[in-house]
Amino acid sequence: MVEVKNLKMAYGKKEILKDISFKLAGGKIVGLLGANGAGKTTMMNILTGYLKPVEGEVLICESDMRKNPKQAKKYIGYLPEIPPLYRDMRVNEYLRFVAKLKGIRNEQEEVRRVLSLVNLTDREKDYIKNLSKGMQQRVGFAQALLGDPKVIILDEPLTGLDPQEAKRMRELLSDMQKDHCIIISSHILKEIEELCSEILMLKDGELVLEDTTAAAKTRGSRNVYRLTVKGNRDKIVQSLEKYEGLKNVRFVREKESGVYEFIGNSRNNRDIRDSLFGYLVSKKFSVYGIERLETSLEDVFIEINSEEDK
Repeated sequence: MVEVKNLKMAYGKKEILKDISFKLAGGKIVGLLGANGAGKTTMMNILTGYLKPVEGEVLICESDMRKNPKQAKKYIGYLPEIPPLYRDMRVNEYLRFVAKLKGIRNEQEEVRRVLSLVNLTDREKDYIKNLSKGMQQRVGFAQALLGDPKVIILDEPLTGLDPQEAKRMRELLSDMQKDHCIIISSHILKEIEELCSEILMLKDGELVLEDTTAAAKTRGSRNVYRLTVKGNRDKIVQSLEKYEGLKNVRFVREKESGVYEFIGNSRNNRDIRDSLFGYLVSKKFSVYGIERLETSLEDVFIEINSEEDK
């Protein structure tokens, strides 16, 4: 549904996007990640036709955004970080206005449909300025859904939503996934991890990671272990530092009198729990637990963005 070929963008001599290519099929929720200044907003502006790239192609449902922007944009629903709302309009009035801009037939029926989707039917006659921030966010989401676009691009879509609203939004996105390609940009990586099946990560304008969410989490070199050991704290630390399979051993806390918790990273992908247990027992320590922690998307994000350019 979305294909990007050799995309380049620059402002003057400053390169913002550097020869980026990727292809996204339908039936997926894709997370677009990157630190501030990585190029995410520029990428979304190009995908939605707000900006023209210096070089490259963007195809939306096989329509070329440069050659046929009007047709390509018909397939797109976009919610920017700050929803494009006219706050002095009533909710239904605003959505009818947007429906007319999009050239949607049977606009009243379509407005009723999206109001039901975002659970705002009972507030349709309210002025937008009188709604809570979370409800205004839902109005913004509703305008993105008008016309049932096949590609939905959302920038920080759960901002301002309370836990119940956020849960409903996640459920709605999951339900829509089957027939759409959904691209979400968010700094809340836990949300991305829960919602998205695939990840695109930008760093300094380059695409540095394109993978499934599950595979992306295994790419981090941080094989992390949590150890709970009873004994003399200093001697435990000395022993752990001498163990060849561990590095970066850090003391976490004293769980109870004489029982200490540590975090350490293995030097490779091999599971070291059995050998580490035997090693600690041989040093006369009581081992209360060795747990291999799953690498989170946040761990991978931090690791990639903390690497120095080579």
